[in-house]
Amino acid sequence: MADETTSPSNAATSGEQVSDISTYLNRAKKETGLDDFGGDEFIEPLERIIDALNREAVLNPAGKFQVEMLFAKGLENRLRVENYIRENPDVLDQKIHAPIFISGLPRTGTTALHHLLNADNANHTLRLWEGNELIPPPEDDTYLSDPRIEKTKQNVAMTDQFMPGFFKTHLMEAEAPDECHLLFGQNFMSVQYSAQYHIPSYANWLYQQDLTDSYAYHKRQMQVLQHKKSGRWVLKTPYHQLGLPAILTNHPTAIIVQTHRAPMKIIASGCSFSKVVRTPSSHLNDNHIIGRDWMDMLQIYSRAFEKNRPALEAKHPGQFIDIQHDQFIQNPWPDLEKIYAAAGASISEEGKAHMQAWLDNNQQGKHGKHEYDIADYGIEQSEIDDLFGDYIQRYQLNMS
Repeated sequence: MADETTSPSNAATSGEQVSDISTYLNRAKKETGLDDFGGDEFIEPLERIIDALNREAVLNPAGKFQVEMLFAKGLENRLRVENYIRENPDVLDQKIHAPIFISGLPRTGTTALHHLLNADNANHTLRLWEGNELIPPPEDDTYLSDPRIEKTKQNVAMTDQFMPGFFKTHLMEAEAPDECHLLFGQNFMSVQYSAQYHIPSYANWLYQQDLTDSYAYHKRQMQVLQHKKSGRWVLKTPYHQLGLPAILTNHPTAIIVQTHRAPMKIIASGCSFSKVVRTPSSHLNDNHIIGRDWMDMLQIYSRAFEKNRPALEAKHPGQFIDIQHDQFIQNPWPDLEKIYAAAGASISEEGKAHMQAWLDNNQQGKHGKHEYDIADYGIEQSEIDDLFGDYIQRYQLNMS
């Protein structure tokens, strides 16, 4: 588990302090003119994030501004979602059949796979613009011209100024898919916070939670987003590895796609990514702390997946797909066909053409090379061997 003592002893006094929870609740109500959050299960997670940020994260002014924007977005989206459901109660009667959940470890090619599946118009991914502002729900007729697209493009353009080098580590565009943290942000059960900030007390708490209710609210938002938008759901976040039982409780027909990659590349790339997203928001920029946080997270993810998968796969045969990163990069089509077949579908000629066009326009290194070295983060080779030895043998991976 993450070490809650790794922050400097003066963390509570050297960092910017965020406000108490009532401040953010009242701001969201005032901004939206709404007051029904649809339940109070999000209160404890938000309180824990606030406490951890103030005690551990050592925020700078930019980091405080950033996290307060995240709070505002989550709370305002939640108020608007609940208001929409109240006005359109039939939303909750909708069925979701065979949604595809991409759940590989971080930095294993999940983002590229997600973007590739997004290129097929038969699929419905959570695009960045719709995930940022859920209401009104997207509509088929205006999906490519929604005014929120342009607004999101402007926000994306600012990202490289705030996080130099971000686009070398992660694909992000207004009309491209993003991760499910955009939905988990409405109940504050999200690893986005522990990825962007050093908050081990929150991370440790989150890793121990039963996520059934969290995924029920995730499903509730999916139902809202598909109310006027057709397509097979394709969703992605490494966090899904912790939520496999909850996913299949809420979505018994879900297809689980697990990507695999050499552990050395996972860890080095992940630490470098965390460095990029944490540096602009905190005075605490210790590479060794980043390394410890990343190793702790991977340990939790990998053990949860390995523990839960056998029983779930026995109960849901044919619903788990494994993808080898290096093979997929060389030729993605066999794996894509497996995914579609598991969901009871096939790739149309139009869908294949659109996906091939995406591949042609998005070669590795398009935004520059992402440089990384585990030695920079205080991680020993022996730690990687101990953590991933069984995993490497099971999926026949190279260590490096």
